[in-house]
Amino acid sequence: MAKKFSRHEQFLRIFSLLEILSASNAPLSDDVLIATLRDRLGLSKLSSRTLRRDCDFLTSCGYPIDHVPLPRERKYGWKLCLDAPIMKKLLAEPLTLLELSAFQLARSHLRPYEGTPLWTGIEMLRSRFEKCVPAMLKKQVEEQLAAFRVEVDSSKRYASRPRLVSSLASAVVACRLIDVEHRDDGGRATADNGFQPHLLLVEHQQIHLFGYSHDGVAKLLPIERIRTARLQDGSFQPNGNAEHDLQRCRNELGGDR
Repeated sequence: MAKKFSRHEQFLRIFSLLEILSASNAPLSDDVLIATLRDRLGLSKLSSRTLRRDCDFLTSCGYPIDHVPLPRERKYGWKLCLDAPIMKKLLAEPLTLLELSAFQLARSHLRPYEGTPLWTGIEMLRSRFEKCVPAMLKKQVEEQLAAFRVEVDSSKRYASRPRLVSSLASAVVACRLIDVEHRDDGGRATADNGFQPHLLLVEHQQIHLFGYSHDGVAKLLPIERIRTARLQDGSFQPNGNAEHDLQRCRNELGGDR
């Protein structure tokens, strides 16, 4: 039973190569295939030698892959004969141990958002995955995850405000002004009417709302301190200095920790 992630990454790369070739009617050069595979799989590097080895492996498995001259070029490309009988029996792309283990680790980091739409979405995706995963692969995932331990901050819980995150995200996307009531650092209630929400910063398993008050002051507000957030009819133009101001707010927040 193979338990090395590298073997599963190799399988995923070869299967993706087959899928790319099957979607093309023309031969593809090494450069095109390498760039496409790196972009699709997030690979840091992929050599022509490895690509040739993968193509040779697929050929040895019976897939009709040829190395043919490229039109109007003095080099060769890889082409899959789509009319071959074996091409009518290709299986749907399966999930791998690497993908499922990475997903489950990422899911563990979302534990603080149980009870919110974010957690609902991740659980729906997990349910869809498990419907098509064989029992043996599930067992391999469990064994692989035993090598990791994810520590989450159990004090950060957003289940009591399940719609707040999605409402704020909608306001950010639509550039809608909002009236925000929240507690300041001293626990006192305060209000920011006409607040311009620019983004939700997810960091250290905590969410902050970043934006500008009506007088242009950049603020980073912890979500758990927000009592209400009401949409206004008005909208705003994103601030061109938002990234710089966000980093400044993060630095100030870090100094207070």
